Amino acid sequence: MTYLFIVLACLIAFGVYLSEARRLIGANYTAMVTDVVRAQEDPERLRLILDSLLDSPDTIHLQQLNDLLWRIPLRMQGVKSQLQRSEIAPARYQPLIEELDTINRQLPALEQVIANVTSDRVMTQAERRALLNPGRDIEEGLAWVYSELNELLHRASAEQRRLMQRLTLALAALLLMLVVAIGLALLMLYRLNTQRELMRRQSRTDELTGLHNRRRLLEDADYHFQRRDRHASPISMLLLDLDHFKQINDAFGHPVGDQVLIAFANLLLECSRQTDSVARMGGEEFAILLPFSNGLAAQRLAQRILAATREMPLPGPAQGRRLTVSIGVAEAEEGDDFDRLYHQADQRLYRAKARGRDRAIE
Repeated sequence: MTYLFIVLACLIAFGVYLSEARRLIGANYTAMVTDVVRAQEDPERLRLILDSLLDSPDTIHLQQLNDLLWRIPLRMQGVKSQLQRSEIAPARYQPLIEELDTINRQLPALEQVIANVTSDRVMTQAERRALLNPGRDIEEGLAWVYSELNELLHRASAEQRRLMQRLTLALAALLLMLVVAIGLALLMLYRLNTQRELMRRQSRTDELTGLHNRRRLLEDADYHFQRRDRHASPISMLLLDLDHFKQINDAFGHPVGDQVLIAFANLLLECSRQTDSVARMGGEEFAILLPFSNGLAAQRLAQRILAATREMPLPGPAQGRRLTVSIGVAEAEEGDDFDRLYHQADQRLYRAKARGRDRAIE
C-alpha cells in the first residue's frame, strides 16, 4: 500500500512537473532577449542617421532613414506580440507597451518632416529642429523601452530557472523515495544499463589508446561521405604506420611498446582538429579522417605529425630511441567512397615505406 502511494505521488508530481516545464519552455525568453538586443540597434542607428542628415541631407541618408522608420514599427509590433504571448504578468510590461504606442504615434510626424526634406539644399534651422526634436524623442523612448525590456526579460528568465530548480528538487525528493521503495530492481536495471553502455563504448573505442577503432571510423566516414554528397565538401585521409615498431617490442617488451602507442595516440590528438576522426586500425597502424579538408591541408597535417613524431620522447628504457612514422595521404575524388579513399591512402603508405620511411606520400 505504501509503495502504491509513493508511486501515485511520484506520478502526480511528474505530471505537474511536465505541465510547468511545457509552460515555461513555451516562454522562450532567450529568443525574446535576442530580438530585443537586435531592436536596441534601432535607436542608435536612428541617432547616427539623424546626425548625418543634419550635416548633409543627401539621398542615401534619406533612404536609410525611411527604411529604418519602416522597420521600427515592425520590431515594436513583434516585441508587443511576444510579450503578450509570454508568461510575464501584463502589469510588469504594460508601461513599456504604452511607451511603444506613444512612439508609434510619433512616427508619422517624423515621416512628414522627412517627406519635406530634399537633398538639393541645406536645411533651415526650423527644418533642423522639426527633424531633430521628434527624432530625439523617438530615439530616447526606444532606447529606454528596450533597455527596460531587456532587464525585465533577464529577470523573468532568472525566475523561470529558479522555479524549475524548485520543481526539480521536489520531483527529485519524490523520485528518491521511489528509488528506495523499488531498491534492488532499479539497481539491477542500472547495472544492466551501465554494462550495456560500457559494451557499446568498447565496441567503438580502442581499448589501449582510447582512440576510435575501425568500426567507429567507418561510422564517421559513412556520415561524412553522405554529407559530402549533399554539400560537396572535401574529405581527406591519413594512413599512418610507425616505422620499425616491432624492434621496440622486441628490445623493450610489449608493456613499453604499449606506452609508445599511447603516447603516439595522444600526439595525433594534439596535432589534429576536434572535427577529425583519429582511429587506431590495429597494431601500430593509425588513421585520421579529415572532413572539410583537401589534400593540401592533409599534407600539412602529415608534415606536422612527422616533425612531432621525430621529437616525441619515448617512455622508460626506450628513451634513447628515435621514433618515426610513414604516412599515406589521399583526398577523395568525386564519386569515390570510403573504400576507395582508404585504398589510395594505403597504397601511398606502402610507397612511403618503400622509399625509406619517415615521410608522407600524397
